Amino acid sequence: CEFKSRTYILYFYSVAETGFHANETITLKQHSDSDSHGLDEEGNSVRTFQICPMDTSVSHWLRTRFIPRRGATQVYVEIRFTVMECSAMPSSFRTCKETFNLHYYQSDEDTASSTHPAWMENPYSKVDTVAADFLLRRGGEKKSNVKTVRVGPLSKKGFYLAFQAQGACMALLSVRVFFKKCPAVTRAFSSFPETLPHSLVQQAEGVCVINSAPTGQAPPTMFCGEDGQWVGPPSSTCECKPGYEPVDSDRCRGEQKEETLTLKLAEIK
Repeated sequence: CEFKSRTYILYFYSVAETGFHANETITLKQHSDSDSHGLDEEGNSVRTFQICPMDTSVSHWLRTRFIPRRGATQVYVEIRFTVMECSAMPSSFRTCKETFNLHYYQSDEDTASSTHPAWMENPYSKVDTVAADFLLRRGGEKKSNVKTVRVGPLSKKGFYLAFQAQGACMALLSVRVFFKKCPAVTRAFSSFPETLPHSLVQQAEGVCVINSAPTGQAPPTMFCGEDGQWVGPPSSTCECKPGYEPVDSDRCRGEQKEETLTLKLAEIK
């Protein structure tokens, strides 16, 4: 039986929600104030944040709202976006780029404003430079990109994500932030709880199922991978107690055999 990881959504921006704050010099259009429409790969009209700056020397930023981390020490960010091919841009775009940068900023409180934290790589921490696999051309196929990157380690109560573009003609369609847990599982008569990994692998301690006992001195343990998948079999196992029989390697069935006692009744005289 395959046990899939459980995904927990921390944040999702779509065409129906703003959730972003732009710096004062940004030319990205926030659809709550000025709708900007584009087309997805199926030809449907969608609202986007987009930028196509005339001055390619200026750095433009866009920041999400405060995102509580809910115990996660690392999260995944799925970004859907489009980028125009530089060769399709006017010659005035001398420093045209086909990438943008993803940053994050940790905080214990939601204190961000139009000036704090400062719109620069420090105090923000850079996660990655995101490149498009599919570039838009004038009159060409309308196809978006989807990239997933890992953000962490996280230690404070929450964080902000920030997108930095300089010289890119692009549109941001959606952002989804999530983390993964290993689901509760029973293997080899050992039951393990839902586990949130805090590193490459996280050791989880289990217990023997009802009517079973460990085969060794230590309780059963198993490792939860950072991708929300259990890694390998339990380090030690449990087995059914005497008088019980295994059922599908996760239950012990049957009642314990009772000893028959012969009672000698005193002869009534």
